[in-house]
Amino acid sequence: MKKLNYLLIVSFIFILNLLISKSQVLIDVTATCELIDSSSPCKDSLNYTQIYLPTGYTQAAISAQITPIFQQVSFFTPDCLKNLKNLLCISSYMECNENIPNISPSFPLPSYPCNKYCEKVKDVCSAYMALLGPYVNCSSVQNGNEFFPQTGTDYDLTAYGGSANEEIQCSDPNLSSNSTSAPVKFCPPPLIWVDSDTINNKRAYQETTPNCVLPCPTNVYTDKEYKTKFYSEAILFSFSTACAFYLIFTFGVFPNKYTNRNWIIVYLGITTICLAISYAVQEARYGGGDWRCTSDPGRYKSSEDGTCILGGFFFQIGGLGTILFLSLYSFDMFLTMNMMTNKYFIHTSVGMWTLIIFYAVLPIKHYESSIASAGCWLSNENNMFWQYFCFYVPSYIATFFLGVFIITSIYKVFKMTVMFKSIKDKRILLLNIRSIIFLIAIMFCVCFSTMYPLYVTYNGDDFTKSVEVYVICLYANIPNGNEICPQIVFPQFSLRYLNAITMAIIGIVGLIGLGIDPHILQIYRESIRFKFLLGLIGIQWGAHSPQPLKQGSTTTDSSSGSGSGNSNNSGGGNTKENRKSQRKSRGVSIGMKKINLSASSESTNNLLNQSTPGNININESISSIDTSNNNNNNNNNNNNNNNNSNNENNNNNNENINSSNQNNNNNNNIERINSDNV
Repeated sequence: MKKLNYLLIVSFIFILNLLISKSQVLIDVTATCELIDSSSPCKDSLNYTQIYLPTGYTQAAISAQITPIFQQVSFFTPDCLKNLKNLLCISSYMECNENIPNISPSFPLPSYPCNKYCEKVKDVCSAYMALLGPYVNCSSVQNGNEFFPQTGTDYDLTAYGGSANEEIQCSDPNLSSNSTSAPVKFCPPPLIWVDSDTINNKRAYQETTPNCVLPCPTNVYTDKEYKTKFYSEAILFSFSTACAFYLIFTFGVFPNKYTNRNWIIVYLGITTICLAISYAVQEARYGGGDWRCTSDPGRYKSSEDGTCILGGFFFQIGGLGTILFLSLYSFDMFLTMNMMTNKYFIHTSVGMWTLIIFYAVLPIKHYESSIASAGCWLSNENNMFWQYFCFYVPSYIATFFLGVFIITSIYKVFKMTVMFKSIKDKRILLLNIRSIIFLIAIMFCVCFSTMYPLYVTYNGDDFTKSVEVYVICLYANIPNGNEICPQIVFPQFSLRYLNAITMAIIGIVGLIGLGIDPHILQIYRESIRFKFLLGLIGIQWGAHSPQPLKQGSTTTDSSSGSGSGNSNNSGGGNTKENRKSQRKSRGVSIGMKKINLSASSESTNNLLNQSTPGNININESISSIDTSNNNNNNNNNNNNNNNNSNNENNNNNNENINSSNQNNNNNNNIERINSDNV
């Protein structure tokens, strides 16, 4: 946080009024000179003892009003504090000049502070002049007279019988600016005084005024806002972590085959878990109290603390990794819609992981927490170099390409949606609409989570103003400011809350957009690993292996198909498997008929050879044989006709099957394309 160099302006109003009241009555004939009181806070700061008291003022009254001012400026540097104190003293307890010649009645005149000493104070207190400027104005003029004259003040005493140009020398303590007085270790409670070396060496102190730091923790939101944010993050991060594990197991453990899309989803699941780990670390309560606070009063955790490095490391991997891998996912979707693949996916993955780890390890000494942060992240030192180099630049480049690929993919999906709508395919239409909603939600989360930290940084004055008002109130109400002053409340809690939500729902959005799909059930049904795990606990998953057909049924089908030529079998002949079995049985039956016919021909020849010795009527035998052969030929012709008819039916069935397969292949291709798009 920017160092706040400011002071209680209200307290200086007293000095201003005091000085104006003196200048308004340049000649106070009833003023007196007195010996400075030994109990006065300015006794040791003056090089004179006679002080000028205007009418109506007493030393006690001046002392009572100037002492709190010294307490309020006690945090100034020693050199500034010493010289400023002297300037205030010679302005409040002016040197008194008596025995002015030739005037009646006799009255004293004051010596105003010298201009050169005022300039000296401005020089040694330059760090505080933004606050002191209106009240340490070395060129101020009151009623025509310089309040900080160069050498002295001229008085016109002609009305009192004196000179028209009576000069009174200015007052100069003539103290060295190289004062070595010890600083006053005072800060109004609950502010804590810490020496400069400790602040510079350990950082992570929320310094308000020099050496005065805010306590740790300092609440910057109302109790209701803190509770709302805490419970929302706890619930959403828990669900988001569960969703991330689901995505990792679904796409990284159980599939039998892996695609580029599978690996990207696994990467997103890992980065989501890293964000959840970072949240768990920052919400841990080690020994009670706020995790950000250390044993050193007022010091927030920084890279000197191991838990801060742990939380910052995981947050950097989770935040930057999620953005980079979302851009890779959008690129993969763009390639899928254009029927292309990433041939260098392995190289791309290794390069991205290397870049993410590099950006998480490089600033290992620059993680710290603060009053406005929930955990540890990159510090804003060196003009935010580490934040720009390790997060903003790579994340904005990735977000740019993410937007380009998302817009292109949405256009492709829109064109496909119009086509599917024309064929009234509502399921595919809904899947594509879901894809568009998922991409828009992801784009919003990424853009908001990357823009919000930068917005806070460049609008820091809106947040530090709340701290300034609080600290000014503490100085104005010493020593009871802690009970009187209202709590610091940062503005725009709704934006901070929304930023926390966008990071907490990454896993949930991933589940809705990537993990709910009809093909997910197919992954689990076909998964060998998932079936193995279920088998360990006695659960069977998926369809059983088909049982072989009985021999009797095969014979019946064969005989029926060959004997009668009927293509319809009594056991579900409409299925593809039955048609294949039917065709095989027909082939066997026809082969058997050919063998029987040749056997019949051989028996006929034998009969001819054996008929002569037996005085059998050869003509009758021949006639009988011819008749038998004719009958067989007729039967064969009939069978051939039946077979030809069956073949024609089979050809028709094959054509129908091929047509059906072609339609199924087309539908499968459409579903596969839409699945890839999703």
